[in-house]
Amino acid sequence: MLFSVGIELPKEDDQAFGLVVPALCDANYGCFSAADKESEIPSMVKEAVIDMVEAMIEDSYPLLNVNDKGVLYYRAHDDYAYCDAWLLLDIDLSDFEGKPKRINISMPDTLIARIDEYVKSSNEYKDRSHFLATAARHEMR
Repeated sequence: MLFSVGIELPKEDDQAFGLVVPALCDANYGCFSAADKESEIPSMVKEAVIDMVEAMIEDSYPLLNVNDKGVLYYRAHDDYAYCDAWLLLDIDLSDFEGKPKRINISMPDTLIARIDEYVKSSNEYKDRSHFLATAARHEMR
């Protein structure tokens, strides 16, 4: 899932980068972190997101309710005015969606062939099932 990440740049040499993931911030949760070096930002954000998702699951929070509204939305939001920069980070949350379940679906054979060819030529998808699950998540946003 793509997450918008707000970055508060250090004002002095001894300060860290402040990090916030607004999609995981609501009345009950707040996803914040810090990084000493710019190169550490992705790993620190990923760790914070994974920790927050685990806490949400423990609280029975439905992950389907997590929706990133995008950098332009958050940048214009007063709650995140302190953020000096923004980035998008793709974090795989598939391990938290539950165990795989086999289903039987019908599709035209030409569409299946097109999907398989697309998956084979792309480095983004593991297999046909991964492609279809990603497409389904995209459509349900």
